[in-house]
Amino acid sequence: MEIAEELKIRQQENRAQGYIPNRKCEEFIKLVGSNSSFVNLFIAANGVGKSAVAVNIITSICFGSQNDWFRELPLFEKFPYLKHGRIISDPTTIKEKIIPELKKWFPSNRYQEKYITEKQGKFWESKWTTDTGFSFEIMSNEQDAKEFESADLGWIWFDEPTKKDIYIASVARTRGGGIIFWTMTPLDYSAWIEEDLYAKRDGINIEYVEADVWDNCEDTPGARGLLTRKNIDRMIVQYPPDEEEARIHGKFGHLLGKIIKSFNRKIHVIRPFEMPRDKYCVFMALDTHPQVDDHALWMAIDSKGQKFLIAECVEKGTASQLGAEFKRIEGGMRVEGRLIDPSAFNNDERSQEPSFGMKLKNEGFEFELGSKDLINGIRRMQDAFEYTMVGNELVKKPEVFIFDTCPVTIKQIEGYVWVKNRGRLADTKQPKGIPIDKNDHQPENLRRMFMKNYEFIAERKYDEQKHEAIQEQEAQIKDAGV
Repeated sequence: MEIAEELKIRQQENRAQGYIPNRKCEEFIKLVGSNSSFVNLFIAANGVGKSAVAVNIITSICFGSQNDWFRELPLFEKFPYLKHGRIISDPTTIKEKIIPELKKWFPSNRYQEKYITEKQGKFWESKWTTDTGFSFEIMSNEQDAKEFESADLGWIWFDEPTKKDIYIASVARTRGGGIIFWTMTPLDYSAWIEEDLYAKRDGINIEYVEADVWDNCEDTPGARGLLTRKNIDRMIVQYPPDEEEARIHGKFGHLLGKIIKSFNRKIHVIRPFEMPRDKYCVFMALDTHPQVDDHALWMAIDSKGQKFLIAECVEKGTASQLGAEFKRIEGGMRVEGRLIDPSAFNNDERSQEPSFGMKLKNEGFEFELGSKDLINGIRRMQDAFEYTMVGNELVKKPEVFIFDTCPVTIKQIEGYVWVKNRGRLADTKQPKGIPIDKNDHQPENLRRMFMKNYEFIAERKYDEQKHEAIQEQEAQIKDAGV
């Protein structure tokens, strides 16, 4: 009885020794513990155990390997960086989730807490020190980015998405060497995380583990999960459709606030095919900016009104350089019309130079001004991508398809989302109810073409003799120097 009581006391004093991770959490422990990547992402659904695994990683950093899941991993056997770290999350999560998890898994009586008051009268233990010489601070992602510039760090745990300036400010504090581990459910729109981190996985600077909710289900073979299938089913049936990819599967792919929700690569993206001039006419739109790459998009239409996005151009250059590239891309196309961002014809009074639109006109490209009607243009685009499936049969085709040779267009359509501001954590200071003004150039081109309501134009036929006579007359005029 005495031995049993002693075991019970030891288990309560150090619960981390009895921590058993599920399969995906184990994978993340090995990733972080190998110390082979600087930034380690755990992109997972709700209910996978992200907070528990992160706190147990911190426990093993501060107190050494706690059980066999952490032993023989270099980072935990001998931590090679500064013994000062940082945890970053939102205030509610800090108070209601992170602090309780730390107290649950940390060995009791081996750390000290210092209390400070945050604004709005909220309290949480923000400074932690262990008897092993480690210390860390807990900061809110609603604090100003400048506050993250202080202190040199050996490790950082980001809990859920945060603003880029906070990330950059914190990363700069690891200049003496360090490691970052980041747990998140990619629910709120955080485009910069997907573009700057997730998409740049290289196994050295950035690596990640992904997990869906079934990776923590008790009857998934080999998962070592904790959740019952019954409870998972009850939970996920309540999720809104546009949050399912993030909450259930832990994926960036279906972003919250996505504007063209019906877009589906399996439906809309197709392989290129031959387009005879007499059967397809082509229209082009150009979104031009002085500080970022110019984006051009070409759309073909057949006699039945079916539309295809067939080519794209993303380039920065002079009007003559762009014109040369347009001619190369359009070789063999029958282009019947062009649209451009209205700002392209704004004159620069300081330089007295013609507008960029006029420069393109001098290169032989006549443009009409595109529509400024944003909301109706978006509605028109949304309608164009709608389709109907019955079983595995496509009974109603979408109005528009995209060639798989247009990767920028595809990515920008997938990432075309509404502004969703959340106080100081907002990704942008734009007002709500409009798309985020970033990487939206090809959707802007497409919106303008749909608002123009382009239709198929039959190829113009010429009387051969008349055409030859005109050519001969033009040659004579040229020879005469007129």
